[in-house]
This record gives sequence, C-alpha cells and structure tokens, in this order.
Amino acid sequence: MISIFNKSVTAALLAGTLLAAPAQAQFGGMLGKAKSAAGLGSSDTQAPAMSGDEADAFLTASLRSTKNVMIATALLAEAVQNRGPLTARKAQIEALNSISNFKELSAHKSTLSADIAALNARQDLSADINARYQAGTAEEKKLLGVAVVNFAIGIARNVDLVGKAPQVLDAVKRNPQLLTRVGQFKLAAELVGLQGKGLAGVATSVPKLIAATKVRAPKDAKTSEPQPVSFI
Repeated sequence: MISIFNKSVTAALLAGTLLAAPAQAQFGGMLGKAKSAAGLGSSDTQAPAMSGDEADAFLTASLRSTKNVMIATALLAEAVQNRGPLTARKAQIEALNSISNFKELSAHKSTLSADIAALNARQDLSADINARYQAGTAEEKKLLGVAVVNFAIGIARNVDLVGKAPQVLDAVKRNPQLLTRVGQFKLAAELVGLQGKGLAGVATSVPKLIAATKVRAPKDAKTSEPQPVSFI
C-alpha cells in the first residue's frame, strides 16, 4: 500500500480542499467559479487591465490543462465503459496531442462531456478502475496509472483556471488590442468551466484512484507536469 491518505498530501493534491469538508462544501466555491467562467455567473469586481503576455499565459495554461484532462478522462472512461483495449482511444489521444488552438480543441467538447458523464455515472469509480487495472496488460496498467496522476493534476489546475476565467474575459474585452481574439478566450473559459462543473463530483475519488492504480501522488498537483501518454 502507498501512503497517500494523510491529509496534507491529499489536500495539496486537490487544491487544499478535498478531505477537510463534505463534498458539496468542498466544491461550492469551485462550482460557482465554473459557472462564472462558463458565462453562467458574473464577477462583482472589475478586472484590472491585462497585458497581451498575461492573456497569452492564461490561454496557454488553459489549452495545456484542458488537453491533459481530455486525454486522462478518455482513458479512464474507456477503462470503465468497455472491455476492449485502451488503444481504442489511441487515434483520439494522438489528435488531441497535435492540437494547438481552442477552435480545434472545442471540436472535442462533446466527447469530453460524454467521458465526464461516464465517470460520474459509476457508483464506485475507484473499484471499477481497480478491477480494470487488475485485469489489464502491463501497458494498460501503465496507461491507467499515468491517466490517474494526470487527472489529479488536471483537477488541481482547473480550480485555479476556473477562478481566473471570468476576470480574464472581462479584462480582455476592455483591451482594444485583444478584442479580435476574444473568441479564443470565450472558448477557453467555456471548456475550463465544463471541467469545473463536471469533475467536482468525481474529484473526491482521486485518492482512492491513486491507490487503485498503485501510483504516487504528485508532490504539488498545481505545479507538477502531466506525464506523457504513449502507446507501444
């Protein structure tokens, strides 16, 4: 057994909130931020002016994090939905890895929604992942382990991105030099908002998912880099 269930490690893994309070309370703030990022809420505070470099940094972080979540979620959903090999998602994952802008990434939105729904539908997600892990090949066990670690990183990063998205959108709209790119920021906010709302229900399963796949939790999920997903 791996010792990952102490409160300090788990709290750091999931943005400092996962084990300290009931699930609804844990993610109340995150869900509110997600609604705001998705255009379902509003910020009472006007965002300060934002430079082009700062705006680009948000887009880059959102793109990388969303791609990571899409890939990790695809593998986990495939594992619990189907008995076939995880390589069934190879073409999808390779396509995601090659994407460099939100217009292309948004084409995968419906698949992400379906995969998140598949995870939320499981009564005991960690038990289902463990069963698939135990029955898998060596390659599949490695893929599931990577997917779980990357999933944890994605959830932690998303909390931060969801919180920033409304003010970023506000700042972009008030910067004449960024107005022509506002569509990119809207797509970014929509996708991080989708993750924020959809993943809140399964986020508390992450510690058990880590145990189920016999991997180590990242020391700091917010700053750790996702592991590459590769097929033999």
